[in-house]
Amino acid sequence: MKNTNPIGSAMTERKAPRVVWGVGTALALALITVGAVHAVVAWLPAETANVSQSQEAKNVALAVGNDEKAAAWWVNVPVGERRGDLILARKSGSGAWTTQTVTTTLEARWPTLAYSGTDLFLAWFQGRLYTQPVTALGGWFWEQKVGEAPRRVTDSQFFSGEWVRPRLRVGPDGWHMVFAVAVLSTYNARGDLYYLHRDASGPWFSTVVVTRDQFAVGGSGGVFYPDLVVANRQVHLVWEQRSQSGDVVSNTVFYVSATLGAEGPVWAVPLPLSPPGKSAQRPSIAADGAGRIHVAWTDYITDTEQYVHYRRLDSNGWSDVQTISGDEPLKVNQIRPTVVWPAIAAQGDLVCVVWHGFYPDAVKEAEEIYLRCSRDGGQTWGMIQNVSRSPDFLSLMPVIAIGTDRTVHVLWEELQGDSYLYEYDALYAAGPPEVHAVFLPIVLRNW
Repeated sequence: MKNTNPIGSAMTERKAPRVVWGVGTALALALITVGAVHAVVAWLPAETANVSQSQEAKNVALAVGNDEKAAAWWVNVPVGERRGDLILARKSGSGAWTTQTVTTTLEARWPTLAYSGTDLFLAWFQGRLYTQPVTALGGWFWEQKVGEAPRRVTDSQFFSGEWVRPRLRVGPDGWHMVFAVAVLSTYNARGDLYYLHRDASGPWFSTVVVTRDQFAVGGSGGVFYPDLVVANRQVHLVWEQRSQSGDVVSNTVFYVSATLGAEGPVWAVPLPLSPPGKSAQRPSIAADGAGRIHVAWTDYITDTEQYVHYRRLDSNGWSDVQTISGDEPLKVNQIRPTVVWPAIAAQGDLVCVVWHGFYPDAVKEAEEIYLRCSRDGGQTWGMIQNVSRSPDFLSLMPVIAIGTDRTVHVLWEELQGDSYLYEYDALYAAGPPEVHAVFLPIVLRNW
């Protein structure tokens, strides 16, 4: 059960309510205003769950296997009771979600999940005891084939904040991991981009520094929030590159690929994906069944003006930038986080993007989770759908996966209490890519 409205004095009432249609109306009227922001409809999931039920879940992760799904998060308890237990939840078929504690060390954070067949793999950043400043937590990376003992991946100690965002992918050509960290605690606001790889049956190769000073000369910037996908024996990476000159700070989404060979990856030249002069943040990347690469990110203008942008790499090269979040800008609360946070997934020709935020006519300044899908590999996009449908509660930082049956799975953090830093649960929903609109005949009678 949810508590009473946790939106405090920081959340203001609006006079113009946002229209979110119910089942019957959505089916009949959904396409009437396609293209306008009011074309948002309520997503109709076949399955929903509060997976954590603890009000302690932060930084959620999600993976979907053939007949199983898994979610992970780390427990965040208020200061004075700090710990970083890593929790894993699994659900097989139509059964119930079951949870287990993976580690009870004081700072296990930022999990990432991946299936390879029926095997589930988990990786995370595991730090020392809680120290100040929080952005300079030192630690190491760990991985585990669920059911076996965990192993430490890195020998060197790294320092990072939430921008580390490790990403693990497992496939026929081995394991791949990417993360952004600093080598010294004094560099806690600057990350370097690292990549690791190992064969399916061998040890981890040496950590590779993909990029450092070539974009952040003299420590005047850094790498943040990387993401990774593997397709056709190529590794594809994206990240948020921050550069600073005096008081001017710029953020650019960069992309780089590498061909996998016997001697390790051969890297191409990195290139910017976001337009010059834009503040591009929080990129996410996916590959589909045809080998196309899909990238989504946030175009940040201000806290009250943000858009979700998208580009696709296919045989013709990179597509033009598309805005897929609607004509009106997105907004976010000014407490946590202050950036729209998109995530993308693909399966065959189906590409789906989720993000959090609220639109200018929201009744309350509380983020919802929105979903938009393309059925033709990212060329055209369907309706924007409201996944969370909880206007009184902050719904934040969604992750997404698409099953082989084309079911869309979404997991997100939702505020359940009064503290914006804590008291979140991991909420889950799964269903079809979109509602199909059906126009019903209207019969007029003479009285």
